[in-house]
Amino acid sequence: MGDASTYDAIIIGGGPGGLTAGLYLARAGKKTLLLEQTLLGGQIAQTNHVENYPGFPDGITGRELIELFQRQAVRFGLEIQFGRVDGLTLDGEWKQVSVSGFPFRSRVVVIATGLIQRLGIPGEEEFLGRGVSYCATCDGALYRQRPVAVVGGSEWAMEEAHFLTRFAQPLYLVVPGSGVKRSSPLREEVLDHPAVEVVAGARPVEILGDAAGVQSLRVHAEGQTELRDLSVEGVFICAGKKHPGTGFLGELLDTDEGGYLRVDECCETPLPGVYAVGDVRRHRFHQVGTAVGDGTIAGMDALRHLKKTGG
Repeated sequence: MGDASTYDAIIIGGGPGGLTAGLYLARAGKKTLLLEQTLLGGQIAQTNHVENYPGFPDGITGRELIELFQRQAVRFGLEIQFGRVDGLTLDGEWKQVSVSGFPFRSRVVVIATGLIQRLGIPGEEEFLGRGVSYCATCDGALYRQRPVAVVGGSEWAMEEAHFLTRFAQPLYLVVPGSGVKRSSPLREEVLDHPAVEVVAGARPVEILGDAAGVQSLRVHAEGQTELRDLSVEGVFICAGKKHPGTGFLGELLDTDEGGYLRVDECCETPLPGVYAVGDVRRHRFHQVGTAVGDGTIAGMDALRHLKKTGG
């Protein structure tokens, strides 16, 4: 069991809870791998100003906070890889995590996948990674001088659109209602950029493409009977309904009526050695502090499990 794909612990998700669990396990000398699909930090990495996390009296940006989490965990030996987890199976005391079909094995798994935002329209899942993205800083540079659409009118959507103006041409900003309020310098800069075209009062209904990737985003504008196809090669989604990121588990673990994973007081699921931390298991109080607390508890209890199972 000493090959490169075998670990003491695997953490799925690189938000505050996952990074904290990784810190505790790696600091204890356990060979620990953290897998993240897109951007470390999850939702907090998209926050401009965090002022309620202890230790930062003047506040800090979400991205800077996560960089500090990452540096500390990596200093103790946490290994971080990027990839999409598509399955979790059991083999006795061992758990097998599949990343794009490639297997990793460990005695402990910590699920820290948080909340996933999806529009729930045809083509969204099909073209994920082939034109559909939820992270401009991850994928924006792939669309230099190429047409893209940003879906959403929130501050997060404006930040993503602002980043994409460095690359995309043109950039369609698909927003509900009558348009985007010019309520901040960032919004002004986005709306005044020559590459940006606002598609107001529009609802995405389908993402279309072929084997090579996305070719268009179909939208339905308010008051219009005909649908409009925006010719784009990338669709960056900053809107939709949030739900716990448990799709890769299949029927392995039960969830409650809201789709959240059930855990005990140590954040352990009904499967020994499998933990869930942060928003993926918590209905209320989605805060950095609560996720860090979960990650601490799960990390420490996972050390107990490893000692008991000979890991």
